[in-house]
Amino acid sequence: MDFGFTQEEEAFRKEIREFLRQELGPERKERTPLELFNPDFSRKLGEKGWLGVGWPKEYSGLGRPYTEQLIYGEEMLYHRAPAGAHILAQNMVGPTLIAVGSEEQKREFLPRILKGEIVFCLGYTEPNAGSDLANCQTTAVADGDDYIINGQKLFTSFAGQADYAWMTVRTDPDAPKKHRGLSMFIVDMKTPGITVGKLDT
Repeated sequence: MDFGFTQEEEAFRKEIREFLRQELGPERKERTPLELFNPDFSRKLGEKGWLGVGWPKEYSGLGRPYTEQLIYGEEMLYHRAPAGAHILAQNMVGPTLIAVGSEEQKREFLPRILKGEIVFCLGYTEPNAGSDLANCQTTAVADGDDYIINGQKLFTSFAGQADYAWMTVRTDPDAPKKHRGLSMFIVDMKTPGITVGKLDT
């Protein structure tokens, strides 16, 4: 059995590599956190369709095989390409919405994610909840057609630049198991009441 890449896959690698060298220069270099956040670069990837390499065609993705997703990821990492402005939306938010999101959410967010137009930050970590999300203390309580969210998130990279937060909240405090009382919310970072502070580490 041949485990090598096909000619088409190697051509795809060459295309990505040439693009990255043209955009970023021929030399690999370390980049600061701010340099890794580059919305203009993300939009250029979106123009190529590469923010949806493995997304289904029915959602405007390229529908390419896992090997080409791997090639895309390898080249991005090898060239230390800026991914901060799109990686969460591309790899977590989008695929989750495709799997379980409402049709309204798909229409609203998927095209914009594919174009590199919107930035998400990750609202998981809290002062008393890190990798174990069962300790999440941020609450969301239904109020008519809306929810009132109260809590604090910590170590939220790019919160000051993000359009939306992909946020874990507790919607059922009486759930028999802590993990079963959690929900994911997409929170507009311009919502009144949200305060973003700077944490010196």
